[in-house]
Amino acid sequence: MDSKALIQAYMRAKKYSQFQEVAADLGFTTSYISAVNKGKSQLTDATAKKIALEIGLDVQEVLISLAAVRATDPELKQAWYDILAKYSKGAGTAVALAI
Repeated sequence: MDSKALIQAYMRAKKYSQFQEVAADLGFTTSYISAVNKGKSQLTDATAKKIALEIGLDVQEVLISLAAVRATDPELKQAWYDILAKYSKGAGTAVALAI
């Protein structure tokens, strides 16, 4: 799960249709939330944790997933996805997130 997917999950959970609503909830500008949605920015770990807790996602899984997405070295990226697969007790979630 990347930052864009996390924002979209937040919007679905809160039944929001506009980035303005997300920005107001999280204390960010609408342009920042839009940049995250476009993949130009990534959420911080602290913000990702806050969102995960608020909408009932596993915080550790979200943080591991974000680390995998942020990794630029292919071997490190794969290592993070391997960790995620072990953590989530099955490669199904990790494979889905990797795609």
